[in-house]
Amino acid sequence: MPVETTVDRSPRIPAGRLWFGAAGAAVAWALQGFTCFQLSIQACKDGTGSWGPLSPVGVRVLIGVVSAAYLAVALASGFVSYRNWRSLSDRRIMQAEGYGREEYMALVGMFVGLTASVGLVWSGIPPIFVNVCNIFR
Repeated sequence: MPVETTVDRSPRIPAGRLWFGAAGAAVAWALQGFTCFQLSIQACKDGTGSWGPLSPVGVRVLIGVVSAAYLAVALASGFVSYRNWRSLSDRRIMQAEGYGREEYMALVGMFVGLTASVGLVWSGIPPIFVNVCNIFR
């Protein structure tokens, strides 16, 4: 009796790339919130907004740099998801459907990356204009 074998011709995405694309932006957003909150707690212990050798402006710059770094991670995550989805699908983005686990994770990763990037921008802007001790109360 002949043995039938099926060949899977779909491109396989490495699990690390798939998971970074799907979850990297959300993790970056959560870590940004936690890191900036901890920095502001340290800076506002005495109510001045300064922390060690950093003046209040230095603390604002530090929080801005931390936010920008996490924004870069979120954007990279969304871009990786987009590349994953493009290698798995031949559809346009407006006709996108998540057939199978890999394509679904890539599609979700694009939307999570976009959403988290917008959230990171919105949470990274206030330290530029407002006293750090007033932001995280």
